[in-house]
This record gives sequence, structure tokens and C-alpha cells, in this order.
Amino acid sequence: MLFKLSKRNVQRSIKDYSIYFFTLALGVCIFYIFNSVEAQTSLMDMSDNQKMLMKMSTRIIEIVSVFVSFILGFLIIYANNFIIKKRNREFGIYMTLGISRSKITFMLFYETIIVGVMSLVVGLFVGVFLSQGLASVTAKLFSMDMKKYQFVFSKEACIKTIIDFSIMFFITMILNFIVVSRYKLINLINAQRKNEKLKGTNLILSVILFIISIVCLGFAYKLILENALINITDIKFNLSILLGIVGTILFFRSLAGFFIKLVQNDKNLYLKNLNTFTLRQLNSRINTNYISMSIICLMLFISIGMYSTAIGLKRSIESSTELQTPYDVTATEFYKHGEKTHFSNEKLSEILKKLDFNVNDYSKEYLDYNFYNSPVSFIKMFENTSDDFLSKQIKVMMDSNIPIIKLSDYNKLNKIQGKKTIDLKDKEVILVTNISAMENPIKEYIKNNKSIKIGNDEFKINKNYQYQSLKNDLAKFDFVIFVVEDKYADKYDISQKCLSFNYEGDKKDTENKITKYLEKSENKQIQYQKDHGSFLLFVSKQMVLEINMSNSAMFLYIGLYIGIIFLISSAAVLALNQLSGATESSGRYEILKKLGVSSKMINRSIFIQVFIYFSLPIALALVHSYFGIKVANNVVKMFGDYDTVGTNVGAVLSICVIYAIYFFGTYKAYKRIVNKNN
Repeated sequence: MLFKLSKRNVQRSIKDYSIYFFTLALGVCIFYIFNSVEAQTSLMDMSDNQKMLMKMSTRIIEIVSVFVSFILGFLIIYANNFIIKKRNREFGIYMTLGISRSKITFMLFYETIIVGVMSLVVGLFVGVFLSQGLASVTAKLFSMDMKKYQFVFSKEACIKTIIDFSIMFFITMILNFIVVSRYKLINLINAQRKNEKLKGTNLILSVILFIISIVCLGFAYKLILENALINITDIKFNLSILLGIVGTILFFRSLAGFFIKLVQNDKNLYLKNLNTFTLRQLNSRINTNYISMSIICLMLFISIGMYSTAIGLKRSIESSTELQTPYDVTATEFYKHGEKTHFSNEKLSEILKKLDFNVNDYSKEYLDYNFYNSPVSFIKMFENTSDDFLSKQIKVMMDSNIPIIKLSDYNKLNKIQGKKTIDLKDKEVILVTNISAMENPIKEYIKNNKSIKIGNDEFKINKNYQYQSLKNDLAKFDFVIFVVEDKYADKYDISQKCLSFNYEGDKKDTENKITKYLEKSENKQIQYQKDHGSFLLFVSKQMVLEINMSNSAMFLYIGLYIGIIFLISSAAVLALNQLSGATESSGRYEILKKLGVSSKMINRSIFIQVFIYFSLPIALALVHSYFGIKVANNVVKMFGDYDTVGTNVGAVLSICVIYAIYFFGTYKAYKRIVNKNN
């Protein structure tokens, strides 16, 4: 009997609260997709390094999933609270008919099971198929062939999804029991007759709070632009977050007080159609839910920021790989920063030969070259730069001397890279960088300085700086390098010994040979490093590609995972909030119809109310995102070039599309509730 009644209740209300069911199913779907990454990649032909890196990514996703579980759990509890509130009068009728609180609790228990099973089945079904698309994205990230594609079902991800969501629904059942046990019949019967109390509608107070909110947000933006994410432990960074949160809360708190009074000043607008009724409805909702709207705004800001930055970082990392690895392999010997070097006169190829690495076994064309330690300080050289990002970076970065490379070595490296050689006059220097963020500061320096003093010599600066890497590295660290004639470089101590070459024959086989050598000679290398106090590092193009693609995948997955969850959670809470208000206001719409107001005017009133309610949080979130993404872009571009405008606009538009789907769904459901109740 109770189960049949629960089943009928779910069927009856599924249209009204389709957004809730859709969000639950979507949450299950996303949860399964991102937790199935390990299963998707296990069948791919990955190297040991790729497998290790992807395993690290999946562990991070598992940690993020715990956080996501809490977000979705709060969403389920929040939504469930709204649904129960909508049905207060219904429960009152049940109690009037003699149905006990325990039976109502069991009825809710059955309803929760039905909803949970439905959302799990639909979400898992869709998730299993969509996860196959994630596999193709992963394969593309790692440049793998998908000809051997197999349909993959992750048993572990499925079990984890079922367990996590079952726990959420179980907690919801317990809370339902607590809520129902506190019901009083008189309150349930009169639930729909209660009007919300308007608090804090004093115009002067509201204006003061609004001004304070704008000031807080203005200072927050100023501080984050000054910090530029260079030092997140700085008090200014923490203060910017605090002011941003306070400013957001005060912004929505003040809207509830003066928004309607602001519109009242324009009598033509205020008295037109149902604007008076619409604005009072809207004012009531904002007044009651300004805290939740503030939280939703901040969640949307995080969603936009994570989504946009993740895509930007992925493209930035991918674009930097080719520039970062001009050769198939670079071997480097170096000392810790700040320590006195003790380099021998031996070439690095000769040193490695003693460690059983003969470069002739891998390539016929190679180059031994050195970087020399100039006395020029990087910070001192660019201390007067007008570049905002670099000037902030200089304040917190560790200073270092700018390295020098011989002109002859530079030209030999250019030949290996397939680039043109250059000629320099006596006492002429050319600047080289592999960091795109350094291009503008270098251009400015060349424009403002015709020469630079290196040690006791004055060098004329060549106007044509070079944007390239001179060795393989795990990241782009070459802020500036001086290229001078050989005789001037020999005046200074060696800072790094390098050996670069391209493979002969089959690149994959040669890469495997070097990997096996490194594994086999690990103890010899460690002993050499202990004896000489230096470090040996082999960086291959394939290694950097694998690391970059793994990092790219990790940032993309985590950014999309958190971004989408925050987005659907925020939109769902807004939707449920409006639908709850539709139920509470159904009597008012009934009165409007009795007064002769047409359905067209009522629908227009509903549209305006829902539109403004949805627009306010995302509008402020977009303002927050403008400043946040602007700062993040400068940091992301340190990894590589990418279309910042196109990426950010694309990310924001895709988020707005999902948000718009929730808006239209809410509008349709709101109309359905009003028309059904009337």
C-alpha cells in the first residue's frame, strides 16, 4: 500500500521536479565517467612512464571525488528539503486521514529508494556510453591509435558510484525521518498560507550595504591583480578572497532592500503590466535566499574559472611541447643553484662514455656545448620593466645570473634544429628566450637600451631577439640567454654542460635503448653524482611529451570535473528554489486569474522573474571571472602560447549554454506548477 502510494507520488511529481531528477542522473553520470579513467586507459598501449603518470592522475581524481561526493550530497539534501517543504500540506492531509508519522516516513523512504534507483540506473547507463568518448579524448591527448578500440565497462567505478550515492540517499532518509518526526498538524495544513517575512528593507541601510559591497569587491579585484597569483601565501591574496566573499554576500543582501525601491522611481516601468507583482515576488525570493545566491555566485565563479583555466592550461602545455624539446635527447650536468661549480674540462660525451653511454651508438650527429655563468643579474636587468606580470614576479622570485652560450655552439645547435645561423659583430650580443611572457619585456629592454655591460665589456644589443629553446628541459626555464662570440664566453665559469642529439634509425627503438641504459646504469650515475657533487639529467622529447600530455590530461579532467559539478549544483539549487516559490505562490497566481489577468501576462511575469533570478548570480560571477581569468592567463601563458580570448570565450559560452538549459527547464516547470494548481 505505502509502496504503491510512494510510486504514484514519484510519477505525479516527476514532471514538476524533472530538473532534480535530471541533476541527480547527471551527477551519477559525471561521477562514473571520471572515476572510470583508469579502466579506460588500462587497455591503451602506454609506456611505463605514461602508465605511472596516469596512475597518479587517477589517484588525484579519487581524492577530488571525495570532495565531489560532499557537494552532491549537500545538493541532494538541499533539494530534498525543498521537495518536502512543497508537500507540507499533502502530509498534513495524510495525518488528518489518520496516517501516522512513521508511515509517512516509510513512504518517503520508498520514494527516496525509487528516485535513487532511477537516477543511478539512468546516470550509469548514460555514463558508461559517454565514458567511451573520454577514452578517445585520452587517446588523442597521448597521440595513440584508436584502431584497437574496445568497449570498456569499469566495474570498480560502477561499484564506487553506487556505494557513494547510496550513502547520500541513506543520509537523506535519516534526515527525512527527523524532519517528519517534528511535524505539527496545524503547521502542515496552514503551510501555504504563510507569507515570507521581509527583512532589512530599509532603503538607507541597503544603499550603505551596496556601497560597502562595491568597495569590498573593488579592493578584492585590485589586490588579486597586484598579487597576480605569484605568491598565494601573501596576506594580500588571502585578503582578496575574504573581501570577495564579504562583498558578494553584501551585494545580494543589499539588493533585497533597494532593488524594488529603485524600480519604483520609474512609475511607467513599475506600474506597467504585472511588473509590480513580479518585482515584489522577486524581491521576496532574493530577500529570503541572499545567502544561497551568494554561495551559488561563488560556485559559478569557481566553475567558470576551473573550466576555462583547465582548457587553457591544456592547450598551453600542448603548444609548448615542440618548443620545449628541439632535439630527441639532451643530457645535462649541473650543480645546485648557488653552489660553487667544479666542472672538469672533459666534454659531457666523454664523461658519459665512462658511464657506458656511447653517444655514437644512438646518433652520428651530436653536439657538446656549455652554458656559462655571466655576472649579470636577471632581476637587476629587468628591475625597471613596465611589464606588470614580470615586475610582480621579480619581487618574489629567486635571483639568478643570466647564462651565456658561445656563438659557434649556438649556430651548430641551429643547424641541428634546421634553423638559420646568425652573425654577430665584435662585442655584440643577441638575447634568446623560450618563454612567451618574456617577449614583451625583452622588446622593451632592447628599445630602451642600445647596449648592456657584461662583466668589464660593453656589448651592443642586437635588435632581433630569438624565441627558441637551446636544450630539452622538463619545463621552460630560459628567461633570457646571452649569445656572444666565443672569446667572451670563455671568460666565465661553466654553469651547465650539455649534450644534444637526434636519433638515428627507428626513433622508438632508440628511445627504448636509452631507457634501458638509464635503468641499467642508475647505480653508476648515482655514484658519479656523489663523487662530483653534480647532477646528471637525461631529457628526451618522448619523455617531455608523455609528462606534458599526462599533466594536460590531469588538469583538464580535474578542471572539467569540479567545474561541471559546481555548475550543475548551482543551477539546480537556483531551479529548485524557484520551483519551491512557484508552489508557495500558486494562490497568488490564482487570484490574478480571477481578477482577469491573462495567461500570457502571467507567463511573461514568470519568465521575467526566473530570468532575473538566474541572471544575477552568473552576472556577478562573470565579473569575478573576468579578473580571476585575467590573472590566471598570465600564469598559464608561462607554460606556452594559446588563444586566450578564444579559449576563455568558448569556455564561458559552453557554461552559459548548460546554465540556459536549466533556466528554460525551470521556466517550463514553474509554468506547469502554476497552471496545474490553478
